Amino acid sequence: MAFLCIQSCKKDCCNDPSNPDCKNYDPCYGKEPANASFHFYRDLSNEYGKYHYKTDTIEMYEGGSMTGVIFKVEDKNVDSCWWTVGQDTRVFTQKEFYLTFNLWNSPIPVKLIVDKHNAKNCNPDKPIRDTSTKILTLMPLGSSNIYGRYFGYLDGNKDDTATVQVLLEKLQSENIPVLRSSKLLGNINDESGRRNIWTGWNEFAISGYDLGTRPYFEGHAKLQGNELEIKFKYAGIDYPNGTFKNRTFNGIRQ
Repeated sequence: MAFLCIQSCKKDCCNDPSNPDCKNYDPCYGKEPANASFHFYRDLSNEYGKYHYKTDTIEMYEGGSMTGVIFKVEDKNVDSCWWTVGQDTRVFTQKEFYLTFNLWNSPIPVKLIVDKHNAKNCNPDKPIRDTSTKILTLMPLGSSNIYGRYFGYLDGNKDDTATVQVLLEKLQSENIPVLRSSKLLGNINDESGRRNIWTGWNEFAISGYDLGTRPYFEGHAKLQGNELEIKFKYAGIDYPNGTFKNRTFNGIRQ
């Protein structure tokens, strides 16, 4: 008898249209028609965390350095994908894939065709195929708004101030984007006082080098208007080995 009550409550008490055990179960819940929407991403993952930054405009590095772009279909439940990218003669069939570019020969038209047979029963008046086209724009290094000098404070304490610079510096024969801060990284006039950054457009990742490096500084940054926020993992020169602190910088462009 108790078992029957539990089974009855299982049907009557739950309220989830995607759950076959619920009374309000809808077999068509969430089964949208074919949709070829997609996005471009830059992989800004590092030791601070995994992060794919969505953008349709990307800076290209100099000297033939490769710049990677991730392509992702929005609906992971489509049955088939066919991508074409600019003048590339290949057809890509993955739901997510990665390409590298070493020329800023943009704009680059990207076309995606998807089929979604499994949604036909729930959407009989909709086609099983959809097509979408977007433009990927590749710009010369230094084109975005991230570069400049920012004055702000650390960890919400407006008495603990710092200056951060985001700029291009010559390394061997090519310019690279870097971050400098005398307070957080020390000497701003030599190589040890800078950290390389990987640019998105209005966001970037900071490379912290080896975990044993002191000072250690690695994180993600986001620019909104003239306000820069950096969330980062930090270890100062006097930090014991293996000890780090999660910190935040909030600054205004000067």
